[in-house]
Amino acid sequence: MPEMNCIMQKGILTFALLMVVCVSTLAQIVSIDKRRTKNPNKGFQGDVNLGLNFVHTSTDMMQISSRFKLQYNDNDNTYLFSSDLGYSKVDDESNVNNGGMMFKYNYWVPEKIIIAEAFYQYQYNRIKQLKHRHIIGGGPRFNIADKEKFSLFLVAYTIYLNELFETSTYERRKSLVKFSSMLSTEWQMASNAALSHSTYYEPDYSDPADFRIWSETRFNIKITKKFSFALYLRFDYDNLVPPEVDPLFYTINNSFSLKF
Repeated sequence: MPEMNCIMQKGILTFALLMVVCVSTLAQIVSIDKRRTKNPNKGFQGDVNLGLNFVHTSTDMMQISSRFKLQYNDNDNTYLFSSDLGYSKVDDESNVNNGGMMFKYNYWVPEKIIIAEAFYQYQYNRIKQLKHRHIIGGGPRFNIADKEKFSLFLVAYTIYLNELFETSTYERRKSLVKFSSMLSTEWQMASNAALSHSTYYEPDYSDPADFRIWSETRFNIKITKKFSFALYLRFDYDNLVPPEVDPLFYTINNSFSLKF
C-alpha cells in the first residue's frame, strides 16, 4: 500500500505539472491585442509574471515562464512593449521552448474608424526549429463596430519579414515584404456569457505554398453565481515548415470553476 500511494502521488504531481505547463503555454499565446487596454488611462501601466518549477519523481522536470508588459498612453498615442518566454524540459527532452518580444505604437483616435499602427516583433520557437523571426510592419486598423456588447475590427498590415528555419539537414531563409491581415471580434452574448475570436492570415503572394493561419477562440459562461465554465481553442498552421515538424499546432482547453 505505501508503494501504491507513492505511485499515485507521483502520478498526481506529474499531472499537476503538465497542467501548469499547459496553462503557461496558453498564457503566452494570447495575441498582443488582448493585452492592450481598450479604454486606457493616461500614463504608465504594466505587469510582470514569472514562474519557475522543479519536480523530481521517476523523471526530472523543469518549467520556466515569464511575461512582461509595459504600456504608456497619452491623449492620442499608445506605446506597448511586451515579452514572453516559455521553457519546459522532462529529463533531457524539451517540449516547450519559445519566446518573443514586441513593441507596438498606436495613433489612437476613438472617434474615428481608422487607427494607425506600427510595430516590431521578434520570435523564436525551438520546437518548430524556428531560429529567429524578425517582423517590422504597420497599417490601418478599421473599427467596424465598437459597441458595449459587440466589437469587430479588421487589420491590414504591410510587413517586412526575416526568418530562419534550421535543422541539421534542413535550412530555409526568407527575407521579403508581405501582407498580413487580422479579424477580431468580441461578443457579450448575455450578462453571464462572452465569446471572443481572432484570426490572422499571412500569405506570401510570391510563393503560394507559403502561408500561415493563426486562430484563437474563447468562450466563458457563468452557469450560476458559484459555478462557471471556460473553453479555449487555438490553431496555428504553417504550411511550409521543416519536414520533421508538424505544420499544425493546436490547443484545446476547457475548465470548470466552483467557488464556495
